Amino acid sequence: MSRAHCSAALLRLPRGYLALLVGQTVSLLGSQVTMLALPLTAITLLGAGPVQTGLLLACGRAPYLLAGPFAGVIVDRLPHRWILLIANFVMAATLATIPLLAGLGHLGMVQLCTATALVGVAAVNAEVAYLACVPTVVDRTQLVQAQSLLELSQASALAAGPFLAGWLVSAFSAPTAILADSASFLLAAALLSLVPMRAAARSAAGSTQLLGQMAEGLTTVFGNPILRAVTLATGTFIFWYNAYSAVFLLHLTKDLGLEGGTVGVVLGIGALGGVVGAVTAPWAGRAIGLGPVLMVALALSAGGMSVAALLTRPWWAAVVCVALSQFLLSVGQGIYNVQQVPIRYALAPHRLQGRVNASIRSVVWGLAPLGALVGGAAGAASGLRATLLASSVLGAASVLWIWRSPLRHTHSLRL
Repeated sequence: MSRAHCSAALLRLPRGYLALLVGQTVSLLGSQVTMLALPLTAITLLGAGPVQTGLLLACGRAPYLLAGPFAGVIVDRLPHRWILLIANFVMAATLATIPLLAGLGHLGMVQLCTATALVGVAAVNAEVAYLACVPTVVDRTQLVQAQSLLELSQASALAAGPFLAGWLVSAFSAPTAILADSASFLLAAALLSLVPMRAAARSAAGSTQLLGQMAEGLTTVFGNPILRAVTLATGTFIFWYNAYSAVFLLHLTKDLGLEGGTVGVVLGIGALGGVVGAVTAPWAGRAIGLGPVLMVALALSAGGMSVAALLTRPWWAAVVCVALSQFLLSVGQGIYNVQQVPIRYALAPHRLQGRVNASIRSVVWGLAPLGALVGGAAGAASGLRATLLASSVLGAASVLWIWRSPLRHTHSLRL
């Protein structure tokens, strides 16, 4: 998407969606601070090792597996605005307790894991509600355009977030930096007042039909060969990506000896790839087709991951490898997400959007805590670099799900 096309797209989309987009981007920017500051708090303040960092990451991902299916039913029954408001306030209040407990000298791994899990539960509901409310804010013909702008804004937040996180950690401290994320959720909640949402069809089923409604979402996803292939491909990649993430920061701080500020700068440079991915994704999809571009994007992501562990000396070469690794990973994920999210809009009935989104997230992100635990255990047993390389190679296997599905020869889906 060129700059001119981006400006034209902004003008065509409703103002309400732009307010929603700004809120989502700001909260994601704040979350990037927490993604760096939270494990650094565990490593530098509490002396956490691979097993502890893997457990901490798993606590944040486990709600996707346990609460995800219920979130879909809740989103299809209740007003999206109220779900988003409550979730943002819960995340803001919970995160604010971390610097408070650190200041009082009462912060431990139990408190960190508990706060991470609670924020994860609220995040599951917020993310499912956000995805389900987009079709109530923009016209169906503008969904790919809206998703592309969302990916572009998210990529920008992902690029700026590590710089901001590194500066906040260096200027203040890792636990204090988390206050920025708390403030971002309050701003996102305030912006919701500017977003008009059309009433979506509500489910009137009783509580006894809860399991049936959850099953309907899963059946819709796994009954469709394209949705099933994308879900399993994404889940496979996310599993190994979280195994990788469980030891990644330890590799940077222990193997390479990077300080928090340097980590933020390196990750920020790498995250610029997300902007490149979001901008080039529509062109790439048109050029080689939907199925091929999904496979290329996954292979590029996994290949990029492996580059981070290639060198540890000299110092400058190792840092270049890490930045290049995160850049390639971000390009691949930017392209993949722009292309794969609208698939569910095209293939799932509108009344099931909440449950379909929740089912996909439950499967995909439900594998994340298992991957984090596997990565933490592998890091403790086999070393950090070996875990990074192994998880990168195994992440590439996600391509096989697309290769074996009808998507392999699919050029586009009509929205």
